[in-house]
Parts: sequence; structure tokens; C-alpha cells
Amino acid sequence: MNRVEWDLHAAKFESLVCDIVTDETSGQMPRFVAAACRSRKNLELVDLGCGVGSFVKKFGHRFERITGIDFAPRIVARARKRCADLPNAKWLAMDVTQSAKVLGTVADLTVCLNVITSPRQAKRDALWSTMADVTKPKGFALVVVPSMESQLMVNKLGASADRIKAGGLVHRDGVWQKFYERDELISTVSGTGFEVTRIAKVYYPWSVDGLRKPRLSRQLPWDWGFLAQ
Repeated sequence: MNRVEWDLHAAKFESLVCDIVTDETSGQMPRFVAAACRSRKNLELVDLGCGVGSFVKKFGHRFERITGIDFAPRIVARARKRCADLPNAKWLAMDVTQSAKVLGTVADLTVCLNVITSPRQAKRDALWSTMADVTKPKGFALVVVPSMESQLMVNKLGASADRIKAGGLVHRDGVWQKFYERDELISTVSGTGFEVTRIAKVYYPWSVDGLRKPRLSRQLPWDWGFLAQ
């Protein structure tokens, strides 16, 4: 999705986009944040692909300095307005992959939630590298990505007819997106110089994907969430 298309989501972001911070049902995000911040002070947060600032709004009080970055100016404007009670937050409308050049290696926690989903390998590689370059040595990254295992479950139950092709690409809402299997994800993260310290299914309601819960399903769909150091 280009900048203009993403900007058009600004006014109705919550109803159009899966915002995992507010949509998740399993309480994993607070656990991840607690693990990253445990016994640490004077922390700096960088949110790559911050959207309308949901993560900063919910967890920003834990950090001394905050930078939220998204490439769509209207989206960033909404984030700034929603988080006006956090004077230690700054907001940048720019290409996320340029973050390290602008900020340097500053983050004690880098957050990147459902951003590394481009169907283009080169674009994904640039985002993984940016995450590593922004994060301090011994710092943490908290990342959420779509789960291929979840998508296969959804398709098997007949709840979705989303097309899947080689390379973990899924055609959803008119665009191809990258979905990750658990082992593939761990291998990818290790290749960026991080070690996964915690990984979990981050469940969300069927309705978030515009789906009706199948009668035989005992499980919700999920994204993969992980904390890496």
C-alpha cells in the first residue's frame, strides 16, 4: 500500500486495520513489554510503523523518550493527537527504512507491529535490517507478524478463501502479504543478529479479519509475536 492509500485510512483506522495492540485477546503485549522493561530505567522506545499510536498510547508511560515513525502524514498526525498527553514523544512522517540514518542506534525497545509484510523480499530485508540498526546492543525488539499456521487453519475450516502461493504469500484484501511460519520466523530473526527470547500466539477475534467464527472452531486466529534481544 502506498503513502496516499495508507493516508486514506487515517480517519477510520480502527475499523479498517487490525490494530493488534487493541484487538488482541490473550494479553500477550503487556507480558512482552514487562519482560523488555524489567529492572531497566531511562528507556527509549522507537515504534517503527507506529500507525495511529496505539502502542505508544498504551505503554508510553514506561519510557523516558519515544519516537513514533510512519510514512503517512495523516496517520502520524492522528498518532500525535491521540498521544498528546505524552510530551516526551516525537513523531516522524518518513520512510521507516530510513529510521536508523535519522535516529542512529538509540532504542532500548524497538517495536514493529505487522509492518514486515511486504511481498518483496528486498523490502522485508530492509525493514529487518532497520530494526537491528536502530536497536542498542542488549536492547530488545518486539515484533508481530502474520502467522501462516493460522492462515492455514482458517482456510482449512472454510472461513476464508484467501489464496496462498510459494514463499508464504497470502492474497488478502486485494493485496499480497508475507505470512510467517514459526520456525521460518525464528531463523529470519536470528539472521539479523537477534536471539528470540519469547515467542507466543497473539490471538484476535475472527471479526477483525471480517470472518464469522466457524461452528467447529475452538481456536481464534492469531499472529506471531516475539521479543528478541
